[in-house]
Amino acid sequence: MFTIIFYGLVIIAVLATIIGITVKPKIGWLAGMIWYVASFLGSMSIGLYLLIIPFTLWSLAFAHTFRLIKKPLNTGLFIVIGILLWIVSITIIDDYWLFLPVSWLI
Repeated sequence: MFTIIFYGLVIIAVLATIIGITVKPKIGWLAGMIWYVASFLGSMSIGLYLLIIPFTLWSLAFAHTFRLIKKPLNTGLFIVIGILLWIVSITIIDDYWLFLPVSWLI
């Protein structure tokens, strides 16, 4: 059952990510949340590796929300910031704390 939900969320997340990157950058917040829930459902195997996508999308959405992206170089900078935040979070913070908000819902 969780496998079906996981793959369904991944399909929706991929579509939301494509829309967020190409059409409306503020959809990145929603796409990041969908990826976050999908990474929680895949937490027994690849969940921590999937967390790189929400961290990157959230950093890009943050930059677009506050109009910090003016050049392609700024986009690359915020992608690197998202990746660095992901590296720090998976090495320092325990899985329990990373997925705590989703575990409250289940």
